Amino acid sequence: MLFYKIASHVSPWEQRRLGEYAFFRRGSFPQPYGNPEWYGGKGAMPFIQVVDVNKDLSLVPETKQKISKVAQPKSVFVPKGTVVVTLQGSIGRVAVTPYDSYVDRTLLIFENYLRKTDDHFWAYVIQNKFNIESRKAPGGIIKTITKKALSDFQVKIPGYEEQKSIGELTSKVDKLITLHQ
Repeated sequence: MLFYKIASHVSPWEQRRLGEYAFFRRGSFPQPYGNPEWYGGKGAMPFIQVVDVNKDLSLVPETKQKISKVAQPKSVFVPKGTVVVTLQGSIGRVAVTPYDSYVDRTLLIFENYLRKTDDHFWAYVIQNKFNIESRKAPGGIIKTITKKALSDFQVKIPGYEEQKSIGELTSKVDKLITLHQ
């Protein structure tokens, strides 16, 4: 039944340069990093850093840091459902934000797309692309990634309904894997 559901939505897949299809930027945080007034307090919100991004397209339930009301205007806000990618440390870990939050400069934020795009499908595509690129890298690890290199990644994109079906399927499989671990 699931195969039929996916097969009934099949449309031609379009190959594009990532930079032509998706609009992205880095997060930010006020400097200096250790300034105590940037963290916690009344009105503080989740602040996503590399350490908060799991390996299974998810974030930790609660971020390690909370960004203060004073620091929020100096950072980048993302609504729930935004795809983010780690750019330092463990490069290429991907998550879909399960809550509204602010994002550190060590992460890339996908803000908009050429056409309607399913977030879970997109997260899977990006994670898969980083896995492929890691295998090509010396030592199997991407040490750094530039905006230009990322923009040149080739991605294949189906129509929205097919994306949605694939996104739902990959989410279910990921949840099953997590349950069995």
